[in-house]
Amino acid sequence: MHRICNMKRLFLLTVLFFNIVAYSQDMLEVVAKETCSCLEAKKAKRPNMSTEDFKVEVGVCMVKSYSDHLTEFKVEDRVTFDDKDGMTKLGENVAIKMLQFCPNIILELGRSAIKEKKEVKRENLSVSGEVTDIKWEQFVTLQLKDKNGRNYSFLMLDAFDSASLLTNDEIKKKDKLKVSYTEIELFDSKAKEFRYFKILTKLERQ
Repeated sequence: MHRICNMKRLFLLTVLFFNIVAYSQDMLEVVAKETCSCLEAKKAKRPNMSTEDFKVEVGVCMVKSYSDHLTEFKVEDRVTFDDKDGMTKLGENVAIKMLQFCPNIILELGRSAIKEKKEVKRENLSVSGEVTDIKWEQFVTLQLKDKNGRNYSFLMLDAFDSASLLTNDEIKKKDKLKVSYTEIELFDSKAKEFRYFKILTKLERQ
């Protein structure tokens, strides 16, 4: 008899658990669907929205829908806005559901993430070598040769912490440096074409 009661209790708990999970999943679908509709409306009004603005709007739409339905979520499934990990997890769960209603938007976000990842990788590029020349023209150009004899040319277009080594004329020919840089596509007026230029982001003496 005791065993039968335990089995009934276990069965009831199992049914209750799956009902709760199903309920939570249903609410995630509601938020996902509303987020999709919200974003599609914003894209229709601003078809040329920048990637950064679009990412902001994704968060705005998702948070608004979640806030509107907050009381409909089970207490244990609710997330406070100051819970960074919880909000990240919520965003991931909603994004998975959004694949059912607006896969094109999720694909667009995915492409943006890949692009950002590539840009981050570019910013981490670096090379060490000996200074062969410094040209003071419209833009400062630093020329470097690495240990394999390969020559590099870097432009200084932006301010950065160690830029004073160049601007104060503290770097001379034959100095050993580690140069960090990024690559951006600019129009070469002499070659009359777009090409990638190496832009200085950090200088370190060696």
